[in-house]
Amino acid sequence: MEKKYNQINDQIIPKKNIEKDVDIFRAILDSMESIVFVSDMQTHELIYTNKKLKQTLGYDDSVVLEGQKCWQVIQKNQTGVCSFCTNKRLVHPDGKPDEAYEWEFCNTLNNRWYRIIDKAIEWPDNRIVRLETAFDITDKKEHEKLFREFDKTIETSRKLKSISTFAGGVAHDFNNTLTAIIGNINLAQMGSLDSETQEYLENAEKGVMQAKGISSKLVLFGKGSKPLKEKTDIEILIRQILENNFYPETVIFSFEPESIPVPFYADPDQLKVAIENMLQNSVEAMRGAGKIDIIVRYLDHRPKNPQISIFISDSGCGIPGENLDMVFNPYFTTKHMDNRKSKGLGLSVAWTIVTRHGGHINVESTLNKGTLFNIILPVFNQKGLESKHDKNFEHQAKPVLNKTNVWVLVMDEDELLLDAISQMLRHLGYKTLVASNRNQAIEICKTAKAGDKKIDIALLNFDIRKGQGEFSTMEEFKKIDPDIKGVLITEYPDDMDEKEINCYGFTSVLDKPFSVKHLKDKITGILAL
Repeated sequence: MEKKYNQINDQIIPKKNIEKDVDIFRAILDSMESIVFVSDMQTHELIYTNKKLKQTLGYDDSVVLEGQKCWQVIQKNQTGVCSFCTNKRLVHPDGKPDEAYEWEFCNTLNNRWYRIIDKAIEWPDNRIVRLETAFDITDKKEHEKLFREFDKTIETSRKLKSISTFAGGVAHDFNNTLTAIIGNINLAQMGSLDSETQEYLENAEKGVMQAKGISSKLVLFGKGSKPLKEKTDIEILIRQILENNFYPETVIFSFEPESIPVPFYADPDQLKVAIENMLQNSVEAMRGAGKIDIIVRYLDHRPKNPQISIFISDSGCGIPGENLDMVFNPYFTTKHMDNRKSKGLGLSVAWTIVTRHGGHINVESTLNKGTLFNIILPVFNQKGLESKHDKNFEHQAKPVLNKTNVWVLVMDEDELLLDAISQMLRHLGYKTLVASNRNQAIEICKTAKAGDKKIDIALLNFDIRKGQGEFSTMEEFKKIDPDIKGVLITEYPDDMDEKEINCYGFTSVLDKPFSVKHLKDKITGILAL
């Protein structure tokens, strides 16, 4: 009897040990933060699932998943074996388990990303089964996406920086020519002319001012004009855009504003240009017919840094996925050129304006269905903002009664511009000296100081491509004659800091292109200081 007992006991103890090992093994697997399951490689039936799988995919603990098809349990609306099933990759041609296979996949049940390691193993009943371990990498994927978007933004910035320097140079040369043209037109208008010739000249002057609008776009895209922010009602601004632009009657606009509970500060003129450009892009994408939805939302998920979101969606031709990264590149377009009034700078200018406001633009698009742009702008506080009304480089001017013996030095390498400005100045009664470069200008200044030609005003033309050469030149002028008053001719009057230019010796800035009247007003004001 005792012998029989010992035999039974010897059998029970190993069984208890096995059960204990199984419990330990199950406890370990159920405590893991990764999904673990085992499935039959022939029938695709689940043999084992851990708790994390049930919790992650939304199954109750009481539900028995073992025996069900893996593709039914783990995927959504799957009617058969998954097309991406890795079973064939896990077994060697001789039928033995091969190396583990690692891959990434977005689960269709919960739309989360996983790094998956699949391995064929031998089960206790000698079957070759599939062991899958899945680690949630959704956060990692989101971070990677953010980094990719950041890299794209950096790359776009690099491209735009190099092209913007070129655009700024083009704007400089273009405005030089416009100034020369409008100056000569004004001089011609002052002669004895018949009414027909006078009308021709007036039309020519209007044409120059229209050309200045093109130049302004290049200026915005080039070095740009620093946003001069003031309290802005975004709803009123958008309504004014819709009311004042002559969009085709076949384009239907839907505007859904939201009340902004805090003051919003922006440069209304620049922001208007950005939104107009984006709306024009949508109109062109729809071939002048379709619907454009504009939605404004206040984003307060970050109370200390609230934002405004402006959605602009159209029913146009859409943008191919491979081109989404290029839509803000200058002159890039997916639209037919014969339908376009612009030449590809619209979205680039919009992007430049928004980024200089500290914002960004997101874009989503579906071919033949339309495009959604999302402009996100920070809500600035009033403190520390610079207003357009603060940009006054001159004090209250007194009337100038006598301009006898007033000498004006003009420096620029553009002979056409030099001649035009000197002709304008002489017509206004001033005496002029011209220099085509820095060294020549300094020598003229020294000679004038030593002789009887005291230079009262120096006009220096700012060129973005040459850094701050004009600033150092003005410093040299002031060393020679502290009484010289400098005027900086520039496309970027709003971008010039009064204290900074005063430190270099400049008294004022002159916006280019300018007419004889503008030049007269500027010189008169400076002489009155």
